[in-house]
Amino acid sequence: MDELYHMRLRTHAKGEQEHQVDLDMAALQRAWSLPEPWELRPVIRGTNNEVLLVETPSGRYVLRVYGNHADLERLRFEHAVLMHLHGARLPFAVPVPVATAAGELYARLATRNGERLATLTAYISGEHARIGDLEQARAGGEALGMLDVALANLTTLPAEAGVTWRSSGDLAQGHPLVPDLPAAFAGLPLAEDARKRLVDGYERVMAQMPMIHTVLPRQIVHEDCDMSNVLLTGSRVTGVLDFEFCGRDVRAIELTVALIWWALAYSDAGDEWPIVRALTTGYARHVILTADEIAALPVLIHYRAYTSLVHRLGRYRQGLSPLESVMERATAALERADWLHANGQQLVETVRRAFQGKPGA
Repeated sequence: MDELYHMRLRTHAKGEQEHQVDLDMAALQRAWSLPEPWELRPVIRGTNNEVLLVETPSGRYVLRVYGNHADLERLRFEHAVLMHLHGARLPFAVPVPVATAAGELYARLATRNGERLATLTAYISGEHARIGDLEQARAGGEALGMLDVALANLTTLPAEAGVTWRSSGDLAQGHPLVPDLPAAFAGLPLAEDARKRLVDGYERVMAQMPMIHTVLPRQIVHEDCDMSNVLLTGSRVTGVLDFEFCGRDVRAIELTVALIWWALAYSDAGDEWPIVRALTTGYARHVILTADEIAALPVLIHYRAYTSLVHRLGRYRQGLSPLESVMERATAALERADWLHANGQQLVETVRRAFQGKPGA
């Protein structure tokens, strides 16, 4: 490589290893013919990708270097979704890729860890949502509702586009290195009662997922709308980020993920309900879930705890995540099961009330 930009990042996910990436600056500047000089600095590193802020004389951009996959077909689907949303005239921005000098919406970059796919997008201003802010939760829910209406109108892609293992809800397909999740629990340093609870919970969830995927409405969804993927100025949403996991799934998974990350993950017992109401009220301004979808929310929340666990187990078996990270997800799955046992019916009733009186409810 020519002139190297060396980046040492520590992921925001607790327990993840320090990560280093060397990027060929000359190759970057050849790929996107923006005026020089470029100044790069890391924005954040999640579990899967590196994200850098790029300062140039013509403006600010965000460089995303994919670490979770090198699937070009998958990336093209993501870009098709983003281009559709860009044309939908939403009142907030999405990260539309900037074309390279060769006219592609991505580049292949050589790094010390091998070739990686990368995209460049215009910088979207705003701050991440504040934990417990009701106005921001309501605005985030409304933006998610608008997003889902626009995604439901995306009918030009073939039916097989965006189909992933999540499209079937089968956790046995969640990671090639974890084909049998209950068997994987046997290798974890868990107390026997905790291991049994994990297996029992998994079996209950998996017994219900086939019916859920048969009965509930399906469409393309964002799939990962946590607080870090929504930007706001005050209570106005300026951008929705990170469409890496968008795909065809049951529609109700969208609100499920938002409820987990906006209301349940960061709240003490009892503090979650105002956020649940605010988020759902905002979402209901644009999307009305059916009675079946609302009733399925507890199962879907439990299911998402296992999707996170299987993902971390896969990374652990690849040598990318420490055992500590897996154990955190196992503990979280058990805690989520306890919360749902105590509060699942209240959650269903709270969400149902938020939709009452809305057209179509």
